[in-house]
Amino acid sequence: LLKSRSEKRNANSAAAVATTAANARSKSSNRSSSWASGIRLRTGGMGCGPSSSDDASASGDSKEKDAASAGEISIRSAVLIQKWYRRYKARLEARRRTTWMIYQSIEYSSESSQLHLYNFFNDMLSLTGVGGGGHPSGAAAAEPLKTCVVGHRRFTERLRQLSQEEEDRELLDLTSFADLSVEKSYRGPHLTFPLSASHVQLMIDSFRQGGQLHPRYLLQLLHETRLALRAKPNVHSASTSISKQVTVIGDLHGKLDDLLIVFYKNGLPDITNPYVFNGDFVDRGANSVEVAALLFACQLVWPTAVCVNRGNHEDHVMNCRYGFIKEVQTKYRHSASKIVKLFAEVFAWMPLATLIDDRILVAHGGISDKLDLELLRRLDRHRYLSALRPPGNDGEKVDYLEWRQVLDLLWSDPKPQAGCRPNTFRGGGCYFGPDVTESFLRKNKLTLLVRSHECKQDGYEFCHDGAVLTVFSASNYYEEGSNRGAYVKFDSSGKPHIVQYMASRSRRLPVGRRLSTVEEGALKGLRARVLASKTELLAAFQRLDPGRTGAIRLADWCQHHGNTRIISQHHGNHASASITCPGTDTHTSVIFLHPPRPWTSGRTSDHLAASSGALYAGRTRRLDKSGRLLYMTCFERVALDAGRLAGTKEVAASLTEAVYKNKEELETIFRIMDKDSSGHISLEEFRDSCRVLSEATGRQMADAEVEAMAKAMDLNNDGYIDFNEFLEAFRIVDNQ
Repeated sequence: LLKSRSEKRNANSAAAVATTAANARSKSSNRSSSWASGIRLRTGGMGCGPSSSDDASASGDSKEKDAASAGEISIRSAVLIQKWYRRYKARLEARRRTTWMIYQSIEYSSESSQLHLYNFFNDMLSLTGVGGGGHPSGAAAAEPLKTCVVGHRRFTERLRQLSQEEEDRELLDLTSFADLSVEKSYRGPHLTFPLSASHVQLMIDSFRQGGQLHPRYLLQLLHETRLALRAKPNVHSASTSISKQVTVIGDLHGKLDDLLIVFYKNGLPDITNPYVFNGDFVDRGANSVEVAALLFACQLVWPTAVCVNRGNHEDHVMNCRYGFIKEVQTKYRHSASKIVKLFAEVFAWMPLATLIDDRILVAHGGISDKLDLELLRRLDRHRYLSALRPPGNDGEKVDYLEWRQVLDLLWSDPKPQAGCRPNTFRGGGCYFGPDVTESFLRKNKLTLLVRSHECKQDGYEFCHDGAVLTVFSASNYYEEGSNRGAYVKFDSSGKPHIVQYMASRSRRLPVGRRLSTVEEGALKGLRARVLASKTELLAAFQRLDPGRTGAIRLADWCQHHGNTRIISQHHGNHASASITCPGTDTHTSVIFLHPPRPWTSGRTSDHLAASSGALYAGRTRRLDKSGRLLYMTCFERVALDAGRLAGTKEVAASLTEAVYKNKEELETIFRIMDKDSSGHISLEEFRDSCRVLSEATGRQMADAEVEAMAKAMDLNNDGYIDFNEFLEAFRIVDNQ
């Protein structure tokens, strides 16, 4: 990747060329004027020589020559400036694409590992005594997890067996708000039901100032929303017959500023301004609770003008990993258990798709060759508390075709290649090609598929010859300035009108500086991945360096990517690996990211070796005199600070690295095991979680090490670990 000073050097060079051209024209003009004046003085005083007409002719010829020379210099200067500017823009584009690749690779690998981990959980729940490695059997390790995962599912199944009135009564008893009183010191919005438009405005004003809803009001709002959503069909119908328009909003992911911008630019919902919110409005962002509360309030105030489709993050298991449950625990510590349980119930009742004028399908993820709208309309969506696992009690027959309807609708992505195949990048859903789209639209007499689920730099993207439109409404998703948000308005003819925006609280930066900021954020995430796999990377490097010279050839860590054009660029004692940016004559540092999935086979550490070498060859360029990469320099910039664990002799460095590397997986296990959503787990629960993680990753953790780590994290010796503090204990330290 190119540094920002390269941009400045190019700009200064272009300015220097322009100045040189101007000086050349000025000097040429002065020389011409002086030469002509000298001729007139020498000839005019002596009374001989050329006549005045000849003098004028010579002067005219000279001026024409000078003008032609100056014009030629100007044209050459302009061509050179344009060439440098095009090269500068091409480099920016190459950097942008590479940065985008890093962010998406990290995001999708995280989702993939989440699905693999959950699949591993499901496998462990079916074990009956597979032991090994000096640890309790697989069944014993999975027992605490089984109690928690299956418990919530059985709670949902039990509700389904009750009558509607009994179901409502039991859920209200478990998540009651009657025992919560509103304190006099509370300064947030006060709600009375049924809600009105003025209540929505009060919530907007309060949330804009950083306020939050009282737990009593939030629980009451969720109960009312659940009753309203339960009456809606699986595939909601929206019409432009009255409003003459409908607005579709993509992923928001807890970005309150983006939602407020949409309401400011497009107005609040009403019967003349209907909205479809296409899922994923929680997780990742800091204001998921407020975004969800606002959307649910709009649903209650304008029930016929608002539809909230379900996304793949409206899922209890996904919420365990991607921040929503942690946010609820932080903001509503004493009522978190009730709120989490009720949110999961509300998510399970959200419609799965929306049809606009019976010709435009709006669904979060996409479609597949198995998707059947009639089957989708008939299934019981409330059974799918999580789309990652088919519903049903132990021993009950599973309808996999029905489950695939929900999974593919929420998780799939379009691809330019024909056909339909498993989505191996995310780990769930499928990739569907243009032929699948064409067949599905023709069969169901539709004209367009609108979906979200993927971050796009411009906030939207058409594909499959305009038959699929992706809309993503969370701006600055990866980093400040990384992408725009967008929403789409359809008129009564079905023509889309797209509106873009970017929420920013800081002064708008120039393109180069903004890209450098986004780029550094991507590299920071990649450095963390590289550091988390230091042991595996060193092993991979040493396999490439049998003589233990401390250096490897650049081609060695590129050998796994033979289908990518790799170019070695040497500048003195520096070198970098680069890829060609399509459509340009420039190259940028190559970065590959293939994060390991510990519970799959294969030497993925070799791919990480390629990632690390590419990153540091492109950034730090620490090579020996022969141009080989000094691979130990890949770990000089960053280090892992494990807080209290760093001073614990009983905890091996390898275990600290293993826990940090699988921190997200461990968090998912903890969130599931934390039955009361308090954010605290007992030491025994910590040990059980580590056993589950050990079984999942294949990394044997000694009982003494786990015990020592648990005691080190028990800060006040009360037998419990504050898990949020545990997560904050691991930090990446940048030595620069």
